[in-house]
Amino acid sequence: MATRAIDGSSPPSYNSPNAESALGLRAVCPLGTLARRPTRLAAVLVARASRTLSAHVEQWPVPDIERSALSDLDAVLTIPACGIEVAELYGLVVDRVHRVLSADRAAVFEFDRPSGTLILKTSRGFPHDEAAGWTVTPGEGLIGKAFQDNRTLSVANATDDHPLLARFPAAFETATPLRVDGEAIGVLYLGRRTARPLSAEEFRLLHLLVDRCNTALVYQRLLARLGRQTERLHQLMAVPAAGVREPLALTLAQTCEAGCLVLGVAAAVVVVGEGDEVVRACHGLDAAALAGWPVRSDQALTVDHPSVGALGALAILTVPIRMRDRTLGAAYFLDRTERRFTPDEIRAGEVVGALMAAAVENARAFEETRAALQQLSAAQEQLIQAEKARALADVAGGIAHEFNNLLAIILGKTQLALERADGAGVRDDLTVIEETAWRAADTVRRLLAFVATRGDEEMAPVDLNALTQDVVTFTRALWKDDAEARGVKIEVVMELADVVTVRGIATELREALTNVILNAIDAMARGGRITIRTCRRDPWVELTVSDTGDGMPRDVQSRIFDPFFTTRSPQRAGLGLSVVHGIIGRHRGRIEVRSEEGRGTTLTLVLPEAPAASGAYSMPSAPAGRRATGTVLVIEDEEHLRRMLLETLAGAGHSVEGAANGLEGLARFQRGAFDVVITDLSMPECSGLDVARAVKKMRPETPVVMITGWGDVMNPERMGDSGVDLMLVKPFKMERVLAVLDDALALRSSR
Repeated sequence: MATRAIDGSSPPSYNSPNAESALGLRAVCPLGTLARRPTRLAAVLVARASRTLSAHVEQWPVPDIERSALSDLDAVLTIPACGIEVAELYGLVVDRVHRVLSADRAAVFEFDRPSGTLILKTSRGFPHDEAAGWTVTPGEGLIGKAFQDNRTLSVANATDDHPLLARFPAAFETATPLRVDGEAIGVLYLGRRTARPLSAEEFRLLHLLVDRCNTALVYQRLLARLGRQTERLHQLMAVPAAGVREPLALTLAQTCEAGCLVLGVAAAVVVVGEGDEVVRACHGLDAAALAGWPVRSDQALTVDHPSVGALGALAILTVPIRMRDRTLGAAYFLDRTERRFTPDEIRAGEVVGALMAAAVENARAFEETRAALQQLSAAQEQLIQAEKARALADVAGGIAHEFNNLLAIILGKTQLALERADGAGVRDDLTVIEETAWRAADTVRRLLAFVATRGDEEMAPVDLNALTQDVVTFTRALWKDDAEARGVKIEVVMELADVVTVRGIATELREALTNVILNAIDAMARGGRITIRTCRRDPWVELTVSDTGDGMPRDVQSRIFDPFFTTRSPQRAGLGLSVVHGIIGRHRGRIEVRSEEGRGTTLTLVLPEAPAASGAYSMPSAPAGRRATGTVLVIEDEEHLRRMLLETLAGAGHSVEGAANGLEGLARFQRGAFDVVITDLSMPECSGLDVARAVKKMRPETPVVMITGWGDVMNPERMGDSGVDLMLVKPFKMERVLAVLDDALALRSSR
């Protein structure tokens, strides 16, 4: 079999300026320009040139042979180089091969990548039913070799092995590759029953015909590419908003699905994050297969990687996910067929990667915003609690003062009545009144502790471990003895750090921890365990009390610090945790609450750490000894309380005088000689502190005893600086009044 190759230099292509000049058509239409610019305008120009050429052919006085050549050229040029469907294009090409080149057999084959074979698209000179499904393997026969070598091949008297060619033999055959961007994408075949080969002019027409076909194919490729890009754009636009309302993993999975549609791949995987905060998502494969995927795109990942090979992937595109200058992770697009990703597909993958990066960044920003909002909400809640306490203080301060005055009168009169009563029944009734008054006084004291404010200057280092042990011992009767009497068992476990010191007031912190433990005991009606822990979280110290009780629903948690709110026995005043909140707030700390219904509650008291424990300031003690009697001035604006004090002191043998306000008291003090001055703190026009300062100015040696309902929360240093020597806290027992007066008289004698 004689075979010769027709390469790009012989014969010359008609898609060149020389070909145009040879045909005398440069003034009519630049053929090379049309081939390079497949537009609608080109089609119009070609048709116009063809009509012009046909008209001139009819009029030119040329020989018949030249007229035939021009007619053949006109037939080729009437094939549009753009705006035509591929099937119609192939049909026109086969028709022109038959008409212009006198081919008895003609066929167009197109390469199919999935099957790896050349498939017949259209033919002439072969039975249609027998030619259907005709395929050729690259390198097989004349057609396969022309495709494989990407050049034109001709053969005379060939004996082809293909059954169809054997049944319909041709004495001369030519196969020319169809090209797009220099790559063979198909083959044009022609055959003649006679052994006459193609002349040089016929080869020129063949190549011109192939160039026209190639140009139309390029145009169709451009249209298809534009269509795919448009479809990708629509698919990318359909990707949901990045990671705001949905979990990040779900958003990334949806973006993976869009990436599969955009790139036409079987599966996609995305891995972002670092350390323990890694998020993995996928589409088209089982999520269990994600564990082995690397996070960083600079890690080698090919089809030989175990994670890829397990999926049967034969092609992989890795796209780094970047945000600004940071690499967040990588996206992997996998296909189960061998393919080479085009530049357009790579750019589309990068766009999908950018959407994933936006999802990650939005999710991160959303989490930061949510955390900031939670902090803001917590701060707002603290402000609300502070405002509640402040509003309560405005009312509770005055009410507590009035209650203390009333309770002081009730207790004083009750105690005087007890001294005079003879009957057992009367004494029992008076004792009940006295005990009830003292319970009321305790409630008032706790209320005052809740609303009072203190400064940091009166605080001192406190050993929190020692304080905790004291409170546990102090409450043992409640969590052990009382509980066992009710038939339940409550266990208290202490897990204390080595050295835990806070800056505060020991009495207040003791009261706060006591209230928290009592609250835990109330929560465990069926028994359980209370765990108390101390630990350091520089510069803070945490005191945590956990119980295994009933827990609290959210609506109760939001109100546990409200004054007078309680879910326990009606005997509870609902001030326990309110007092704790006030104490911890005054100590510049905070309270953290974790509770779940049926699983218990944990309260953590967070306090500022102090370097070491030391003693706190205390009022000076009076020297030992006792003076039987003295001259006493009592200044009290509450008449009943004043009269009770005068009666009690007079009964004890003291010489007493009374004054209804501070100005009257100072006037009496100037005129008389008094050993001790007892004055109320809260009085109109002239307060007890004003009285104390004035007394010290006139007679520094005279002791001043201050009567106040705020004694537990008053600043001792301020009292001392104002001239107060001793305090008498309302309500009080008469024995306490006499004891304080004895201390004052002893102090006077020592001066």
